[in-house]
Amino acid sequence: MIKLYYTDPPGTENGVEDKDISNYILKVTWSGDTSQAARKIEFEIAYNTKDESFINLSLQLGGLVTFSIIDEQDRTYDLFYGRIFFRRRSTDGYTFSFTAYDDMIYLAKSKIQRVFEKVTVTDAIKQICNEIGVPVAETIPQLNTVVSFIAENKSCTETFNMLFERTYADTGKTYTAIMLDGGLNVIEKGTVIENYIASDMLNVNNTEHSESIENMVNRVKAIDQHGSVSQVFTNDADVQRYGLIQDIYKMQPPKEGETVDNVKMAKSKLKRVEDESSLKGTGYFQCITGYVIIVEEEQLKGKFFIKSDTHTFDNYQHDMQLSLEYIPENPEQPVITQSDIAPPYFKPSKRKRKKK
Repeated sequence: MIKLYYTDPPGTENGVEDKDISNYILKVTWSGDTSQAARKIEFEIAYNTKDESFINLSLQLGGLVTFSIIDEQDRTYDLFYGRIFFRRRSTDGYTFSFTAYDDMIYLAKSKIQRVFEKVTVTDAIKQICNEIGVPVAETIPQLNTVVSFIAENKSCTETFNMLFERTYADTGKTYTAIMLDGGLNVIEKGTVIENYIASDMLNVNNTEHSESIENMVNRVKAIDQHGSVSQVFTNDADVQRYGLIQDIYKMQPPKEGETVDNVKMAKSKLKRVEDESSLKGTGYFQCITGYVIIVEEEQLKGKFFIKSDTHTFDNYQHDMQLSLEYIPENPEQPVITQSDIAPPYFKPSKRKRKKK
């Protein structure tokens, strides 16, 4: 059973609070995507201006919605809390459509101008959230990669990606920021959903699988501030097999105390064959973007990272569609050739005063 509660925007005169609108709901879609920071719900309610006896709801932009499900053991799970950002009504129908986003939308739409100087990634995330007024979960992990850079006119989520890129270059671990229980949390890629297996014998309808080299990068040239090539990093096996696809990395002046260097950052730009799978089946509310599930199916077997998820609640049925990325138990470590061309040149950070 699903439950949807609505509260008028703060400051609304005689506004409603925590109104149960579940009986008006026709369909709910709850979704998330690694390429779109905020999770959202899209829902339709019954709406009829032609029948004077029908009591219509008035749901306002900026209104707060809470979406929950109640399981067979009568346990309630709050899945979503956010604000209405979009609504649509057509006069030839009997529905009113709404879209609401969680608080990550404020981080995606807000830009910052901030200098990070010898701070850990976790502290940088907390500083960003504090500036925008988005709460941080108490369980956020401590990411000790030390960074120094300027986020110039960047959205908060773009800055998160910059921080996570540096974390990956430093530790080899990938992270995703999501809203959980009303606060921002950070999930390490590889965190498996416990007590759940996607199986074609039980809860999977069908799967698809694809492979691509469209985003491959098998050579990276590291250039200094003059634009001169200092180092070249090459995956020779991939160049031979697929052809040369090159990217450029602009080297940064080394900073005392940082745990990320130019070599790590340049190598992190190398990309290999990407695989993507999709799964359709019976919905399970813990299967959301950022986590990993175990799949035992005719075509797919092993651990898979959820890149995007769409959960549909319609006619008392919960279905889901997941976009997945395979995570091998023992990832292949490619051989990277490093060619040192010339020492990099960096401009002095401060001008030296002339002696009188």
